[in-house]
Amino acid sequence: MGLFNFETTPAKAVEMLGADSPSKVEKGIDFLVAGGAEVIPFMVESFSKEVPMADKSKKHAQIAQHLYALLCKSEVPYQFSSQIVLTLIQKPATVSFDLSILPVSMCEHSYTLLEETFRTGSVDVKKRAIPFLKMIRLQPSFLSVLAPLLSRESGVMDECLSLIPLVDGDLTPVSDALYDAMDVYPHGDAAMNAILSLKGRLPANVPKLNQFLAEINTPLQKRAIYTTIALAEPETVYSTGDEIGDESLYMLLEHPILEDESARANTLELLEKKQQQGKQPSPKQLDLLWMILVNTDSNLTEERGMKFFGRIETEVRPMVFWYAQNGTQDEIICALKCTNYMKESGALICKNLLPVYLGDDSLLLERAGYPAFKYIALVMKKHCGNESGVDALAKKMRDYCVMENLDTPSEVMSILGTSDLSDVIEWSVKRIFESYGIGYGTSYADEMLKGISDLVGFDRNVLNAFIRAAGYAYGYDSFENNPIPNNKEVVAAINRLRSVNTPATSNFLHFISKKKDIMVTCSDDEGNRISTVRLSFEDHRKLAQDELLRRDFPGYSPQNYLKQKKY
Repeated sequence: MGLFNFETTPAKAVEMLGADSPSKVEKGIDFLVAGGAEVIPFMVESFSKEVPMADKSKKHAQIAQHLYALLCKSEVPYQFSSQIVLTLIQKPATVSFDLSILPVSMCEHSYTLLEETFRTGSVDVKKRAIPFLKMIRLQPSFLSVLAPLLSRESGVMDECLSLIPLVDGDLTPVSDALYDAMDVYPHGDAAMNAILSLKGRLPANVPKLNQFLAEINTPLQKRAIYTTIALAEPETVYSTGDEIGDESLYMLLEHPILEDESARANTLELLEKKQQQGKQPSPKQLDLLWMILVNTDSNLTEERGMKFFGRIETEVRPMVFWYAQNGTQDEIICALKCTNYMKESGALICKNLLPVYLGDDSLLLERAGYPAFKYIALVMKKHCGNESGVDALAKKMRDYCVMENLDTPSEVMSILGTSDLSDVIEWSVKRIFESYGIGYGTSYADEMLKGISDLVGFDRNVLNAFIRAAGYAYGYDSFENNPIPNNKEVVAAINRLRSVNTPATSNFLHFISKKKDIMVTCSDDEGNRISTVRLSFEDHRKLAQDELLRRDFPGYSPQNYLKQKKY
């Protein structure tokens, strides 16, 4: 029996595909399958007619689905591919077909149709063409279609970003538009991810990255930092074994890191995230981290960076140790601060630094210098408190302070030996007394005692009382306009010292008992000197002497400033 018998024709077979009876549907399918190549044109034409009506009735929809399945399984001549694909693109929105069974060859044979549709079609049509474009490799000419659409106004920007990786050949023609898309809200992250997905295929757009890195404190700058670091990192392509990445890109970050706090914070944040994901910083990334720490003017960024160093202490130990010896003053201080955030490495760095600082006065006293003393002392106290030589190092720093008439930092005082500590406290007390307390505000006691309060035999209130007792105030009598002492506050301070009977306050009273009178110059309203009058502190001396007498005149000793258990 021939294919076209008196009972069934291709038209009747297609009609059977919409029947309620499964057996009729099966009969129609068998007939069309048996018809082979001869019925393909009719099936394609029928499919083109049934799909537009598929949302109007269940029967049309059923016929369209069966025809689609048959065409996907058949060897459809290439010249019919575009008609099938165009029908699928133009189908009603409520109708769907399983594109996973569509032969890729149909999309490949429809390339000209798809490119033209994407070039000239409406936004909706463009979006409908996307699934078919994603099934094939796109020709380089397609970049000229995509580039103008990388804008918010196109309505298909994200779709275009997803197509760029599918284009064969050189992607440079779309580079500027793709990088500019990083600044298009809300598509910036998608553009950045598209660029990163093309690593190794699309050269880094250095001019654009430079431009974006200069956009201070913006999401664009943050994306540019992320992109620069990601493109710079060496990465092995497992399919080829080739290594891609361009470490020279790290140089792009140096200028913004030096100039801009937002660049420092954003770079640090990114490297923190990578480390938390298990990816340790490369040597060049460690250099960036160090640059951030040395140049930051934010306490928050500094603390975050140093905590980061503490988490990767093994990797950064050689760098920190090197800068602690060979850096500028700022770098030495930064290295010492970092050491305080380390555990095992901090102790090792400290132990190795101790003989270096002890043996190199140029390093300790000149390159590190006075601003670094407190940080050196903090490191030594935390990590090397029991090492021999720490007190000798503290004495070197203390002697320098005395020679230069500088206050010895309390951090240095806290690691001095007993004798040296008492001497430096005495030196500080003498400076206060000899200046009549001038220049020593209420915060001085806190600064001096910070870190050594558990070593001394007096508290901040007693020290402040001594500062006031060493001072003076005066007014003028109403008759001869001569200066007269205003003793109320000073006497109250001396009485405060008298009320606290300790070796330290006895020392303070010894000083007050020797308080020298001063000469005060009297001037007229125009500033001309009229006379010089002695301001007597006899009352102050007598109060101190009477209290010392009451205490049976205890002797003065520098060690009286320390807690008695120290000697």
